[in-house]
Amino acid sequence: MAEPAISACIVCRNESDKLGACLDSVVSWADEVVVMDLGSSDGSAELARSKGARVVEHEPVPIVELVRNEVAAAAKGDWILALDPDERVAPGLPAELRRLSRSDDFDAVAIPVMNYDFGFPASSPIHRFDPKIRFYRRDRVSWPTEPNELPEIDPARLHRLPEREDLVLVHDRNRSIPEALERAMRYAPAEAQALLDSGEVFTARKMLLRVARKARKQYVEAKAFDDGVPGIVRATVLVTFHFYVWASFWQLSGAKRTPEDDRYLRRVGRVVHIVFGTARLARGLRRRGRGG
Repeated sequence: MAEPAISACIVCRNESDKLGACLDSVVSWADEVVVMDLGSSDGSAELARSKGARVVEHEPVPIVELVRNEVAAAAKGDWILALDPDERVAPGLPAELRRLSRSDDFDAVAIPVMNYDFGFPASSPIHRFDPKIRFYRRDRVSWPTEPNELPEIDPARLHRLPEREDLVLVHDRNRSIPEALERAMRYAPAEAQALLDSGEVFTARKMLLRVARKARKQYVEAKAFDDGVPGIVRATVLVTFHFYVWASFWQLSGAKRTPEDDRYLRRVGRVVHIVFGTARLARGLRRRGRGG
């Protein structure tokens, strides 16, 4: 029986500074590497060819999800490893993916993603071992075109890799503040449009509650403060992104000011004033106590 073929598929636009490390982590073991170049002007396509990848040209698109299926269709492998140029494969992953490709028990594999932000890895598993479906059978899995969405897989046909540092995709997610802001500005309108297309209705209440939930996840559950300044910057960038999404959604929804939103925000404002007023009073009492 022939060994199942594995195709590493990468979508790239002007990311030659990241692409080299990504390609180096797959060209030695994948059966083929396919790079879909979205009109790069920085030599990304030439770099990919020099490292043995097959380059497929495509016009620019704002988000990678729009062309994930197209680059997979251009591949020849039985299994697809979907990568971004700022990701690379950990040393133990190739042998494990090769072993799993021989199994008939599942159609996709969730690989832990180890996110680096501004040069630092997170200590929390939320960002250190973030499971993403990135390895899948080409003929059984289709990628959704909504931003930041992953394929829906029957849980019985999904294999999850353990949280081990040798079995991850290392993701240099945000290397600089300008890069993080550029990505937010590119993805936020697309996510807002997806909300509108799904029939979601904007309200100020939904906006504040959903951004607050993201804040709780990033600052509290992901233990941002334990990672020092990089952790706080990471959390703030990620929460701000979701605010941008809802600000864009408000604008796409007509940028209206409604009596219902005004009443809700006034109530929230009163609570904020009480909280900060109480904190200011407590600080004043502590200062007076020390002075006495």
